[in-house]
Amino acid sequence: MLLILTIWVSYFINSRADYLIAWIIDHSVEVYTSAELAGEIEEVLARPKFKKQFPYSIRDFIRLHHQACTNLKVIRQYNLAPDPDDNFLFDLCKKANVDFLVTSDKKLLSYSPAFQLEIITFTELRSKV
Repeated sequence: MLLILTIWVSYFINSRADYLIAWIIDHSVEVYTSAELAGEIEEVLARPKFKKQFPYSIRDFIRLHHQACTNLKVIRQYNLAPDPDDNFLFDLCKKANVDFLVTSDKKLLSYSPAFQLEIITFTELRSKV
């Protein structure tokens, strides 16, 4: 099973990154990332509203994210996402030819891209595995 996960931030903030990584390993799924996705994760986590004590540093978390994922270089082409800032996700999904984009973003969950891709929550994914 091939995935793109946009739920990294919530799992880090809630100190559940270890669960997410264990799930990825236990279910032998291939998860993809890109420099743009990792950069977005790092930027969001550095926001003042998230300044609380985490079990490890943001830099360590980004390293963990890269270790858990296959990193791809993506050329920006897609321009139909409901939020233009999310277009890179669809370029990444197409490049990796993934089965699922896993997110909690309501706009993305209600969107049907112009190519074969299922956009679901992590809860929905767990029920499929």
